[in-house]
Amino acid sequence: MATPPVVVRTYDTLWRAMDRFTATGLRHLVVLDETDAVVGVLDDRVVAAEWVGDALRMHRTTIGQVLLADADRAASIHRDTPVHQAARALLRQRADALPVIGDDGRVAGLVTAVDLLRALVVTGSAEPDRRVPRARTPVAR
Repeated sequence: MATPPVVVRTYDTLWRAMDRFTATGLRHLVVLDETDAVVGVLDDRVVAAEWVGDALRMHRTTIGQVLLADADRAASIHRDTPVHQAARALLRQRADALPVIGDDGRVAGLVTAVDLLRALVVTGSAEPDRRVPRARTPVAR
């Protein structure tokens, strides 16, 4: 699980998201609204598709405008979710990553399909009681 997660806001532009992807080398960013509630995950592929469509529009289009068109992006898991349930959630959402929510209701991290595969390889199987590791606090940008 990526901790602390790199976050962007719904009011940030896609250009800002591209800057964050370029600066961090990450493929997913957690999207928060103005109250720090998780809205979803922005994939680098979404930004790349917008770039190809109209690069100049990326300065005007907000992340919220893109994510609101895809309601499935709002899914998340709790930090104590067992690995096998986290994997099911990823499959159900047809997603590559899900935000991880801490006990305080705030984003605690980001779990990716690669994280779950790594957990399966390390344990040798999908142990039903294996939990997603605890996270530190997010980095707000």
